[in-house]
Order: sequence, then structure tokens, then C-alpha cells
Amino acid sequence: MTVAACAAMVERGDPDRFLATMTAPEGDRARLWPLYAFNLEVARAPWASAEPMIGAMRLQFWTDTLEGIAEGAAPRAHEVAAPLTDLVRALNLPVAPLAGMVAARHDDLDTDAPADTAALWRYLEGTGGALMAQAARALGADDAQAAVAAEVGAAAAMASWLAAAGALA
Repeated sequence: MTVAACAAMVERGDPDRFLATMTAPEGDRARLWPLYAFNLEVARAPWASAEPMIGAMRLQFWTDTLEGIAEGAAPRAHEVAAPLTDLVRALNLPVAPLAGMVAARHDDLDTDAPADTAALWRYLEGTGGALMAQAARALGADDAQAAVAAEVGAAAAMASWLAAAGALA
């Protein structure tokens, strides 16, 4: 898959993020599409089947993919894996925040609500916060700037979570 195909995936699966990204300079967009396509893949993995084991297997695929990226292995055969691998390696992005996104999505396999406010914020920081921090890093942010972006991303994830609360109930 190409970066352009990642953009098309984001356009279909996350139109608000797609439109926001279209306001960025073209070169910056190419750095964001693989991250946002990866986010779509891991976000929908737990919902791919009524059987939680299927969702867990999809998330394990991404855990294994990220381990391969970190180890320098060839990209796995998946439409998002190659552009994501290229991006992470070209920009020397840390893999740990991406792995954290996958780990956080395991919470979606559980039908129970978060145990408490702290658990909810860990989930939001691990999903939307980590994504926003990685996007900031991809655009050249340092660690302090990425930390601020993570806070903004977690807050945006909270807004999305609240908007979806009725459907998730």
C-alpha cells in the first residue's frame, strides 16, 4: 500500500481527521497518513467481530508488526504496514507509543466500562494522546512539544468517547 492509499483509507474511515489533515502542507500530510491509517486499523480491530478473540488476534498482528519495525525486519504483508514502517524508520520515530496504542485498544475487547476515571484517562492517553504525540513528532516536534500534543489528543479522545457513549452503552 502507498501513502496515497493510506490517505484514501483515512478519508473513508475518519473523515474529520482527513479534512483537518488536508489543511497541512502536502509534505506534512504524507507523514500523517500512515499514522492515521494505523490508528484506524487498531481502533477497529476490537470491533471486527463479535468474538473478542478475533479482535485480540488482530491487535496481536499489530504488536508483532511493531516489534518487527523496531527490530529492522521487512514490513509485514499488510496495506498499512509498509508505509508505517517506512515512516517510522525514515523519521526515527519511537515505536513504544504506537505499541501503547495497540495495548490500550485491548480495553475495547472488554464490554465493561472503565473501572474509574483514572482508567478512562489511561485509555484516552494511550489512544488519542499517543496518536497526537506521534503526529507531532512526525512533524518535527521535540519531546516537550509532543507531550503537549498528547494532552490535546487525550482531550480530543475524551470528546469522541463522550460522543460515542450512547452507542457504546
